[in-house]
Amino acid sequence: MNDRLEIDLEQFARDGFALVHDILAADEIAAGSPVFEERLPADKQPPGIPGANRNGRKTLIADYTDPQLSNLAGHPRLIAAVAQLTGPHFLINSTSAPVITYKSPPGHERFDEGYHVDWPNNPPLAGDDRFVNGVVHFTTVEPGGGAFMVRPGSHRLVADSLANPALRQRMLDQDFNDFPGLSEPLAMCVPAGSVVFFHAFLVHDRSENVLEQPRKVLFTHYRGFSDDAQRRAYAADAASRFAQHQIDSMDPRMRQLCGLDCRG
Repeated sequence: MNDRLEIDLEQFARDGFALVHDILAADEIAAGSPVFEERLPADKQPPGIPGANRNGRKTLIADYTDPQLSNLAGHPRLIAAVAQLTGPHFLINSTSAPVITYKSPPGHERFDEGYHVDWPNNPPLAGDDRFVNGVVHFTTVEPGGGAFMVRPGSHRLVADSLANPALRQRMLDQDFNDFPGLSEPLAMCVPAGSVVFFHAFLVHDRSENVLEQPRKVLFTHYRGFSDDAQRRAYAADAASRFAQHQIDSMDPRMRQLCGLDCRG
């Protein structure tokens, strides 16, 4: 593994996403990868989402998250990357979501993609543009493998369009079909161990998995601040943003990164 983190900060500012290789080592991937299929088997629906099919996509919501995976949001290389993207004052914002995407089951192939924004708040609040999310890949994603799809530069389009009442409402309703000025989608076919970081306002989705190889990713969530005073104020209700069973599993370093202990 290359100890140096190569992050294209200009691309992140311009396009709203950046790919960082070699966040997870091979042994970390080997340890975490089986958990996806153990907790999200192909023949069962995830707890807390009754009847959800999601065309092969299965996720563990916060109440049922797996702490072994969710606590990886505090991985030292992830944290070092986030510090470059947000500056030194940031928090892990909430419980991470493990997601596995199996090959679409018969009768559910060729579904319409639903491009959307992961609004931190709907409608957005001041400071929401400081959120950064990560897609941590435990498997290599080949073409046709259900890749994370991004619309380059759409975070700037979204920010600008919030001032237009008609376009603002369309965005808050997650209606991005034929949205004026929206760029063409780009598939993130990336190797295992890499992370796609993306701006909270970036329009994105994932494509259909037509392969036998399940796609295994962990979605992580961070928020940057201008200074430590802002960070401490936001951390006052940090406990409400994490599943209690994840909090119970955290070591002191992870608790601090989440704002659950702001003494350091």
